[in-house]
Amino acid sequence: MDSGHPSALPVIPLIDLGPAGLDELARRMPDRVRMLVGAANKLLPGPVLDFMDVRSRAWLARNETPYRAEIDAVAAIPGVRGAHGLNLSTEWACTAATADGRLVRTLDWPIRGLGGAITVVRQESPAGHWFNVTWPGFIGVLTGMAPGRFAIAYNQAPIRWATGLWPIDWVIERMRVNRRRALPATHLIRRVFETARDFHAAFALLRETPIAYTGLISIAGAHGEAAIIERAEHLAFVHAGPGAIPNQWLNTEWRGHPRGIDSPGRLAQCRMLTHDLRRLDGTDLAWLAYPMLNKLSRLLVIADLKTGDLAVVGLEPEGKTAAPATMPFAMNVHAEERPR
Repeated sequence: MDSGHPSALPVIPLIDLGPAGLDELARRMPDRVRMLVGAANKLLPGPVLDFMDVRSRAWLARNETPYRAEIDAVAAIPGVRGAHGLNLSTEWACTAATADGRLVRTLDWPIRGLGGAITVVRQESPAGHWFNVTWPGFIGVLTGMAPGRFAIAYNQAPIRWATGLWPIDWVIERMRVNRRRALPATHLIRRVFETARDFHAAFALLRETPIAYTGLISIAGAHGEAAIIERAEHLAFVHAGPGAIPNQWLNTEWRGHPRGIDSPGRLAQCRMLTHDLRRLDGTDLAWLAYPMLNKLSRLLVIADLKTGDLAVVGLEPEGKTAAPATMPFAMNVHAEERPR
């Protein structure tokens, strides 16, 4: 892709939340929250979004998540519609690779505007500070980096086979989720960043904690550790890194419908990149090509735990593919560390 970056592109903000919850980020940036829910309203008919929201609100009322009140607070912001449904949306498509203390991920979603609204958030927790690459109004964690500890990326798992017919299997999956009370995977990842003090503690929580539905989790450690964890509600398949994962099962025992654009192609491309993840650059994106880069791409993150470098780029559709929608964000989190 063209790696040129017009100077008019917006800058990704770095917000220091301290120990505050992610509802505080939404209160600080309400216009971004309203913009994102407005974009979702354009993608989904109003009655569909309202139905998703009602069902999600009812499910969260029975759920074990400690972050329910934060989603309620986002929903209470004037002009925000559908916050509960969008927070529990499971249609993200992603590609991630991890090797030698480095994690690289792209994230795809059909909502326009996500690429330009990305925010990097510095958060304090009992286990130490960490950086969350997110959007105002989203309460879980999709991509994060904890200096000296680990970096994690979440990918949506395939829809599991029940009948072999995608629409029917999707409905069956939704019905099953409605009966579960365990944490959503993105809420578990947030809890891991807040409580796990090293790679091994994080890995154990990600592998063993019951979750409400499936998820694909990539984790890199500060000392070169790497793993991909395929999760079902009470089960886990672990693949020692280096490795790559798009939106399909790597294990041969589970069957599912892959998500996103050309998941097998993204897996093959990403596996090739794992041979030398350190050559990938967050400012010169010449290496990023189809199918990892496609018209639904909204985010690129490179987190290097050994050097402390964090790179983020927002992406938006441009013709049949995607192009930078932000200036590249680059910081060294080791240089940023300071007494608190």
